[in-house]
Amino acid sequence: MTVSDPATTQLLSGWGRTAPTLATVHRPDDLEHIVSRVTSPGARGVIARGLGRSYGDAAQNAGGDVVSLRHLDAVLDIDVDKGTVTVESGVSLDRLLRTLLPLGWFPMVIPGTSHVTVGGAISSDIHGKFRHGPFADYLQSIRIGRPAGRPPPSDPPDRATPPEAPTRRAGPPWRPP
Repeated sequence: MTVSDPATTQLLSGWGRTAPTLATVHRPDDLEHIVSRVTSPGARGVIARGLGRSYGDAAQNAGGDVVSLRHLDAVLDIDVDKGTVTVESGVSLDRLLRTLLPLGWFPMVIPGTSHVTVGGAISSDIHGKFRHGPFADYLQSIRIGRPAGRPPPSDPPDRATPPEAPTRRAGPPWRPP
């Protein structure tokens, strides 16, 4: 592999800056590096990290590997006719807003801060301030990298099912379906 791995040991914390932990942080520049890191996790596993704004320790991995997705922050495609946007997981909601507002578009779900990534919004299934439901209700598709040996993710939700009765949710496992 020709991708360099600028890994460093770093003290990480979440939004509240409590209970920091040491982890090996990898900063990939492309999908190939992410795949190599996720499919060959170390003994303590591997997690993704965006801007580190999780309320608890969801973006930490004490003694393990953390893949920082901050450099994977491209807006790949905007289809104004369909009202869709394709982004990399490291795109912040702030950047998404700055890109979409001049085009007359506004995301349906925005939390109290725009300093979170789209990947973080999906993984935590954030809710917004405008009562339009959780972030995952507005996903058309998602590609997920998973550690070796883990089962594939569940099928995408049935878009004919109303948001009041979702077939599955993104986000933390403690959220009821």
